[in-house]
Order: sequence, then C-alpha cells, then structure tokens
Amino acid sequence: MMDDATEQHRRGCEARHWIRQGYNSGRWVDELITRIAGRRGPAAAEALREEMRRQWLRRRDWMEASEL
Repeated sequence: MMDDATEQHRRGCEARHWIRQGYNSGRWVDELITRIAGRRGPAAAEALREEMRRQWLRRRDWMEASEL
C-alpha cells in the first residue's frame, strides 16, 4: 500500500493531467467522476474531484502560459 505522501502526489498528478485534458467545466468533470466511480468506487472518485478543485485553484503555479 502507498504511503500518504505518495498517494497525495499521485492524486495531484492525476488531477493536473485531467485538467490539462480539458476536464475543467462542471459537466465534463461530472462525467469524468462518474466514469472513475464506476472503476474505482465513489470514495476514490470524490477524492479525485476534491484534488481537481485544489489544483484548479493553484493552476497558475503549475500550468504553462500556453495552457492558461
């Protein structure tokens, strides 16, 4: 099992990946979370949603100018 720091890093990377793929509106994120919940369960999907929210608020720290 992964330790907490490793899991948090993985989740952050995944959240940034999905945001970069264009999942940045409520409708698109809802569709993604529904698919994730079907594969990994609702708790994992909601954890990803929360991380995507955190990463969206911090996007200027990690997105390149061309992505903004």
